[in-house]
Amino acid sequence: MLKQKNNSLKEYRRWRRRSRILRFVRNILISFFILVSLAVVAGVIYTWYTGQHATIKNEATPVTKVSQPTTTQPEKLAPNDREGVAEQSFTSPVQQGDNASVDIQTNPDSTCSITAVYNNVTEKDSGLAPKTADEYGLVEWSWTVSSSAPVGTWPITINCVWNKKSAVLIENLVIQK
Repeated sequence: MLKQKNNSLKEYRRWRRRSRILRFVRNILISFFILVSLAVVAGVIYTWYTGQHATIKNEATPVTKVSQPTTTQPEKLAPNDREGVAEQSFTSPVQQGDNASVDIQTNPDSTCSITAVYNNVTEKDSGLAPKTADEYGLVEWSWTVSSSAPVGTWPITINCVWNKKSAVLIENLVIQK
C-alpha cells in the first residue's frame, strides 16, 4: 500500500510540474500576442493621429529655365574627301504589294539613285526616283513592291556620286508571299 501511495504521489508531482510548465508556456504566448496586438493598435493610432495633424507645405516648385536645344551643324567636307554610302535602315523581308524602304547616309549633297531589279525586271515605282542627300548626308526611299514581283531574294543597288567620286551599296531584298 505504501508503494501504491508513493507511485500516486510521484504521478501527482509529475502532473503538477507538467501543468506548471504548460501554464508558463501558455502565459508567455498570451503575453506575446497581447504585446504584438498593442504594437499594431499603437501604430494604427499613431499613423491616424499624424495624418490628422500633418501640416502640408504648399511651396512653389522652382522653375528651371529650359535652354533651346543646340543644333549641330553638319561638318563641311573638303573637296578631295572620298565618297561613301552606308545603310541606316532597310525593310526586308517584305511581302508582294507591301511597302519597302531604305535609309542611307552618304556625303551631304551627294546625288543618289536606287535600282530594284526582280528577276531581270527593273521596278518602276515612283518612290525609286534619284535624290540628293540633305545637309547631314541622309537619303530615304520608300516604294511599293509590285504585287506581281516574284518571290525570292533580289538586289537593291544604290549609287551615290559626289565631286566626281562614287560609292555603291548593294542590299538584298527578300520578297515573300
